[in-house]
Amino acid sequence: MFKNSALHLNFNKKIKVKDIRNKLIEIIEIKHSTNKSYKDLIKKSAFCSEQDEIVNDSYVLKKDKIISIIPPIGGG
Repeated sequence: MFKNSALHLNFNKKIKVKDIRNKLIEIIEIKHSTNKSYKDLIKKSAFCSEQDEIVNDSYVLKKDKIISIIPPIGGG
């Protein structure tokens, strides 16, 4: 199991899913710069609102909201 199962990001304003995606890519570039797969994973992942709805990059989050990341999965 992962040591930390949640990542907390603090922003000073309303943000869009696109901002979260970009921040995650920035973190990956710092902590895992040699692993291109991690960046690709974030780029291809879907995001889900607290209402269990898939949301697009223009979806706006307000203060203290939670969003989930759904990684791409293989299947047929």
